[in-house]
Amino acid sequence: MKASVKKAIAFALTLLGVSVCIFAPNADKSALFCNSIVAEAATTVGDFTFTRRSTNIATITYYTGTSSRITLPTTVTINGIQCKVTGIDDYAFRNNTSIKSVVIPYGYHSIGSGAFYYCTNLTNVYVPSSLAAIGDYAFYSTGIKSFTIPSNVKILGEYTFANCSKLTTANIRTTILTNMKEGMFSGCTSLRTLKFSSDSKITSLGKELAYGCSSLTNVTLPSDLTSIGASAFEGCSSLSVLNFPETVSFVGGNAFKDTLWINNQSLTNGIVIRNGIIIDGTRAYGTIVIPHGITNIPASMFSDNDNITKVVLPDTLSFIGERAFQSCSSLISVEMPDSIVEIPDYCFNNCTKLSSIRLPERVINIGRCSFNMCTSLKTINFPNYLRTIMSSAFLNCTALENITNVLDYKNYNIADNAFKGCTALRKINGTRVAARSGYEVTVYKEKFVKQHFSGIEEVGFIQDFVDLKCNAVVDKIKAENPQYNSVQLARALENWLCANGCSAREKWKADKGNTNYPADLDYRAEYHLESSVLLNGAGVCEGWAKAYNRLLDKAGIVSEIVVSSDHSWNVIYTGGKWFNIDPYWDDRGSYSGYKWFMVSDAEMYKMDNSGSHEKVYVKRKNQDNTYSDQREIIPCTTPMGDVNIDKVLDDTDLNWLQSYINTGRNPDKWFNQICADMNFDGKIDQNDLDLLRTKIADY
Repeated sequence: MKASVKKAIAFALTLLGVSVCIFAPNADKSALFCNSIVAEAATTVGDFTFTRRSTNIATITYYTGTSSRITLPTTVTINGIQCKVTGIDDYAFRNNTSIKSVVIPYGYHSIGSGAFYYCTNLTNVYVPSSLAAIGDYAFYSTGIKSFTIPSNVKILGEYTFANCSKLTTANIRTTILTNMKEGMFSGCTSLRTLKFSSDSKITSLGKELAYGCSSLTNVTLPSDLTSIGASAFEGCSSLSVLNFPETVSFVGGNAFKDTLWINNQSLTNGIVIRNGIIIDGTRAYGTIVIPHGITNIPASMFSDNDNITKVVLPDTLSFIGERAFQSCSSLISVEMPDSIVEIPDYCFNNCTKLSSIRLPERVINIGRCSFNMCTSLKTINFPNYLRTIMSSAFLNCTALENITNVLDYKNYNIADNAFKGCTALRKINGTRVAARSGYEVTVYKEKFVKQHFSGIEEVGFIQDFVDLKCNAVVDKIKAENPQYNSVQLARALENWLCANGCSAREKWKADKGNTNYPADLDYRAEYHLESSVLLNGAGVCEGWAKAYNRLLDKAGIVSEIVVSSDHSWNVIYTGGKWFNIDPYWDDRGSYSGYKWFMVSDAEMYKMDNSGSHEKVYVKRKNQDNTYSDQREIIPCTTPMGDVNIDKVLDDTDLNWLQSYINTGRNPDKWFNQICADMNFDGKIDQNDLDLLRTKIADY
């Protein structure tokens, strides 16, 4: 069954309550109103529950009986007033497996949505000529064998008879209805005859109308028909006889897929064309040249065709439907005319071999997932008229290397994840985006890059920038301070981060001149990435922790990102021990306060008892440049000054440190020189001893 059918069925199954739907005439118009009339409380009479809708009108709301054959009542007395029963409410008989036969008397106008839903043993239904409305899923998955839709029916819902596997004959006698909705007979595998009245006014058949009706052999379509929806007769494998009215001007993709009838139609360049429109592309192969005069390609028309290698579109074409070429796994090249102004959603989605396409200059919009997973596409041009690139348009185009014709004066609207996963994308207009000269790292088209790529990590030139920037920062610090050990280098990197970064709110205040912070400001993706501080100078704690982690990595210092319920910071491994460092909380505007530098868990909890530093998991980078959370706690049990590594600061530490200062030798094999350098100056001397003495006194 089609995915859309399954979704619709799933939606119906989620309906927990019974809504009220009645048919009401109004000035020559008719409508199925749901919950639009205030009704009295339900009244139970025997096995039936009724609801009075007006002074003398009632509907059946629920039935609890177990009779196999029932005739519905025409009247009911409620509070002493005799009412006519004119309709069946939504889901009134739902899941009743006892019923085999139902007679609906004359005078009934409406059958609500799901009224007989899953009444699997219901085989015979008599409906009166007075009937005017049948709701969605009304007879879904029942056992009915034949059904005649009366001539006065004005409303017919979606999937009304879907999955009625025993239905063999359906007569559509309505002379009022103009539109047959989606999935009407979908999954009716025994349906052999589908008849429309000779004076039918139906002009449109919904998508998946008779999808999967494998026993259907012939259909006479209404003479005024203009539109046939996608997959309307797909999977009707026995359908061999079908008239095709000259009035039909639109046929959706796969409307006749896998039918005998379509397989017997003559081909033009591998395509079936009737009435000057494309009605099937399932047998197209190799290079297909769409004939001049064709103005549109319907949605999904060539989707899943594995035999097409090249497509040439005519200059008369003005419209391409969604998913038109989706999953054409052999498609390599597409030639598009200047008449196209939009690339629709999913148009070339999953065309994994597509490597050559030039977008027409008048294209304004590139739709959602339009080139998703086009893993052979290396270059894409921005058309002169381009305004918008929608979500995931080029998602996971892993071979994409270059974007061309990016214009400075254009105000593009590009979704944050439009180029997510384009890990080879390193050039704009043929120029490498990220470049380093000495200790300086520049960004080509910097305004464009910052405006449209600040909320994404998985892009080649963003990763290039982060790598180059981190290397440049580390190289400069090392060149200026060649004597630095790992802790001093970590300290200098934290100070650099504080000098060059700020919080999202500080940036907002600086840019906007106010503190009217948006509610979602701290949650915006642009502040949670490695590049947040490195490229844009601002981030929340997660962005700071990721940036610091990359800097430490480039410096050769082992580190991890640790996360609590509401905060992120770092731990580093040095001298055989783990230590906490929180650059975000250490930031003093233009320098680090170092309060949160190289501290133990106990010291951290003493300074902050809010829970923000209660470790929950570790955030690690994956090979695809994404991050994943791993349930792991990295304990930091050693405070600075704990030179004997017993997790306690006491006189023993003072004595060991004094001994080292006096003799220049480790007093014990456990003596930890990293913990001894209290002021992080790379030397162990009296200053460290004084600092340790003060720390123990305050501990």
